[in-house]
Amino acid sequence: MQIYLARHGQSSWQVEQNDDWNSPLTDLGHRQANYLAQWLAGRPRLDNGSHLEIQQVLSSPLQRARETAVTVATALARPLTLDSHLCEADFYVAAHLPQAESAYQTAPDYTLSEQYTAFRQQARKALDGLVAAAETSQGPVLGVAHGGLISTLLRLAASSDAVSFWIYNATLHLIEWKRGRWHLVHLNMWDHLPPELRTF
Repeated sequence: MQIYLARHGQSSWQVEQNDDWNSPLTDLGHRQANYLAQWLAGRPRLDNGSHLEIQQVLSSPLQRARETAVTVATALARPLTLDSHLCEADFYVAAHLPQAESAYQTAPDYTLSEQYTAFRQQARKALDGLVAAAETSQGPVLGVAHGGLISTLLRLAASSDAVSFWIYNATLHLIEWKRGRWHLVHLNMWDHLPPELRTF
């Protein structure tokens, strides 16, 4: 089972740091989404024997993710389903994660905040929805979401809250359920983006 995750293109909030939590894409964000959509529509070759082919697209209903997902789903001629569990946290997620004193130590025992615990439960439901969609479509699915949500999904797959991930705009990530465990196969795949369009 393969589940692809994509962060939305650059949003106006990222540029302006305003109070619009449901912000739209910038012009650059639309360009990023178009590059991602056209690349996926071309069924890119990933390795010696496989091509990337998405069967269904799911998306956060927040505007920046929805605009990205509509662009992708249209290019792929695939159905789009909105799932509120793919929404972003309304707080800075990394601030709620355990920290170690140095790179030589593991993170200490840590009591997770109620805020993060609730968000992790939301992410668990988002992952369950993606799994169900992959089982129904019998092929890879794509979830279009946000940096904090994608990072939390990856932590769930890794069974650890002591790891963090940098998630770039309009990049692709792949987790695969195989041999009884999750595998992180791709992180921040950005082959489709020219270097000048790679933003965080």
